[in-house]
Amino acid sequence: MRKRFSRLNQLEKIIVVFLASVVLITGTQIGYAFYNEYSEITPVKGGVYVEGAVGKVELINPLYVHYGSLTHDLTQLVFSGLTKYDPKTREVVPDLADYTISDNGKKYTFVLKEGAKWHDGTPVTSRDVMFTYNTVINHPSFNGVILNYNDFSGMKVSQVDDRTVEFLLENPDSFFLVKTITGLLPAHILGHLPVETLEQAPFNQYPIGTGPYRFMSLASMDDFVEVTLEAFDDYYGEESNISTIQIRIFPEYKDLIKRQGEFDAIRNVPEEYVDKIRDRGRLALTRYYLPQYVAVFINTQSPQLKNNKVRLALQLGTDKKSLVQEIGQNQIIDTPLLEIDQSNWVYQYNVNKANGALFDTEWKLPDKQPEADETEEVPEENAKEDETDKENTGSETKEPEFITSPNGGNDWKTTDKKVTVAGITPEKTKAIIVNDYELKKFVPGDPGWSYVASFEFGNLKKGDNIFDVYAIDFNEEKNLIDSITVTQGTAEEFIEQEREVAKQENEVAEVLPFRENTKGEKLILHLIAPDKPETYTKVAEILKQQWRKIGIGLKIDVLENSAFQEALFKRDYDLLIFGQNLGYNLDAYPYWHSSQAKEGGYNLSQFKNFVVDSLLDKARLELDDEDRKKTLNDIQEIISQEVPAIFLYSPTYYFALSDKIQNASFENLATASDRFARIAEWYGRVDRQLKDGVNPLTFAAWLIKQF
Repeated sequence: MRKRFSRLNQLEKIIVVFLASVVLITGTQIGYAFYNEYSEITPVKGGVYVEGAVGKVELINPLYVHYGSLTHDLTQLVFSGLTKYDPKTREVVPDLADYTISDNGKKYTFVLKEGAKWHDGTPVTSRDVMFTYNTVINHPSFNGVILNYNDFSGMKVSQVDDRTVEFLLENPDSFFLVKTITGLLPAHILGHLPVETLEQAPFNQYPIGTGPYRFMSLASMDDFVEVTLEAFDDYYGEESNISTIQIRIFPEYKDLIKRQGEFDAIRNVPEEYVDKIRDRGRLALTRYYLPQYVAVFINTQSPQLKNNKVRLALQLGTDKKSLVQEIGQNQIIDTPLLEIDQSNWVYQYNVNKANGALFDTEWKLPDKQPEADETEEVPEENAKEDETDKENTGSETKEPEFITSPNGGNDWKTTDKKVTVAGITPEKTKAIIVNDYELKKFVPGDPGWSYVASFEFGNLKKGDNIFDVYAIDFNEEKNLIDSITVTQGTAEEFIEQEREVAKQENEVAEVLPFRENTKGEKLILHLIAPDKPETYTKVAEILKQQWRKIGIGLKIDVLENSAFQEALFKRDYDLLIFGQNLGYNLDAYPYWHSSQAKEGGYNLSQFKNFVVDSLLDKARLELDDEDRKKTLNDIQEIISQEVPAIFLYSPTYYFALSDKIQNASFENLATASDRFARIAEWYGRVDRQLKDGVNPLTFAAWLIKQF
């Protein structure tokens, strides 16, 4: 070939090289097209996932973590329970064990999966289940955080064999399976410890679990703490694609943001840092929501707030719309019961109504002290002028009216398509005329009269309807005795009109002096908020300005975590800004049942209503969704009357993630930690492989089709 090529002249050589290049390029393109069509991207095992976070590592023990916290992230990966929450299906599904339920709903039988092991290689047995639930959780002295989320009373656990346990319930419980999400503890490691000392055990810093990742190390660096986890080779479930997870934990976001180039992801990015990450362009931001709300919890046991009219005034005096806009949020919340239709419980901002609610309370606006000349008697001519002024402003007492219905004779708005106008008869009346219609059934001497207006008769229409009532006496003189305007429309129209009027009134409302009681005490409330997230401080300052229009002041204390937790425990506040998460079953019991109003409980308003207690108990037993929603509506009806809190918004969360990490999902999360619920499906390294069954004949057939 070389000799033949050398014999060619210059032009022939150029032509040969050109044709060879065409054949090579065309062949490469054909091969690439075939490979793309008959191959697929396949995740490759291995790789390191590095996540940046802000916070503090606490006890890495599933019985002592707060849902959605940084430490909860770790326990979700290191530990596993009998069941788990699956965001994809939004259901509780089997995890460490499969289960069956008896017909009466009172017995749950769990069979541990064969081959399940602890990270030290020890087999998981029913002894571990008994230790976790009977020995620890049901121990009288146990006070782990898990008790704030689940009520484990009325439950008996018994061991059937090495892999089988039974849970016997006093009553059917629609929330029971959620309780079995709780991560198991190893009896062979902790079984010898008194329950009272479990919280101080070294195990909580060097945990051994049964989850997809095993704990490797916790190392303190110059400006962050790094936790390293590795995929557990003997995990009973689906093997993870990502081999190593590193969580780098910083004290402040300002420290983390300087090193964002080092991360594959950043946990819970605050609103104020969103633009900085977006501008860098390396990580994509995903927005997600949780079954959570932020509220101003009102301490109903505070002397200044025991009167629910004061609490109602605070609610009416809160402009949620402008508040959420100012802090960069968008989802307003009006009820803590997130399963029911929010639109049925929309509360309007209305300064006038807020001040009206306070009118009958002990808290009055301070009177202006009269000057000396204001105490003198008003001259007669000035008195006449004063009466005229009263008439012009509509404050003078009206003459007796003859229309008594509808609405006591006052102008009225209605959605009805039939209205009866009725009233009393002036003395010496021969006939009654409404507009131009003389009442046929009226007889002289009748003490009253009535007139029916309706769409059917054509004397009632949409919009304003003016009814002028005339009396004709026996001298045939016709006199206008009364008048009423009836406005017919839809409820939506009236709400919108009221909203527009309230909007105009709210805009011109002025700051009022602080209200006082007869003892001279000013209505200034003590509000506390944690220093993280910083948004809570902004909310407090906004409320302080808004409530000045109803004469209520705020003393704001923003507290670091330990001081905040102490104030929370002692209920040392009038008002509290805080967020609550309804978790996996949207159960409101931990937050609103009177049994949780005790010190350390999550009923932060110390709200006690025994009807609500019974309804919350009832909701836990109801398996039918419609029955449950009716019960929740009944609860909300009472909450709307009692106003134990002002519900503000459901927070927007941002998670920053590199496009290197594929197949991660953030839909239907119950807590922020649930993003790891399907970690086995994530991958950071990929390869392309031919599909099964592809062979040279496949290529030949494909090539023929192309031509």
